[in-house]
Amino acid sequence: MTTPQDGSTRSINVSGGTINGIVQTGDNSRADMVQHVGVPATETPELAQLRQAVEELRLRLRALDPGELPAGAAADAESALAEMEEAVTASGEADEPARGRVRRAFYAVSGALASVAGLAEAVESLRAASAPWF
Repeated sequence: MTTPQDGSTRSINVSGGTINGIVQTGDNSRADMVQHVGVPATETPELAQLRQAVEELRLRLRALDPGELPAGAAADAESALAEMEEAVTASGEADEPARGRVRRAFYAVSGALASVAGLAEAVESLRAASAPWF
């Protein structure tokens, strides 16, 4: 963690992974993580719809001006989207553990982005796509 001269703190949080290389923080810094995960050989239409809704919301979230989001909302939503994707990838179906993980992740996303009117349609699409896991 770094502490700038103005006394604020900046940090990098890595959950469930390893970073190799240089990591830098600062004003207007941005890092994107791309994780390529295996797709089940028999991906169901429901799973494909959920993946599409997750990706659509990610794209819309990244397109927003940072001033349109409450502090930390983008990071919270991105973390929850990754959790949702991991939950369905791990099982490939709507089994009970995946249901719980997807539900919690959806609630985290919708809570983090509830005040952002520009994302309402994408959050609603995510809710509809995650319905089989509820």
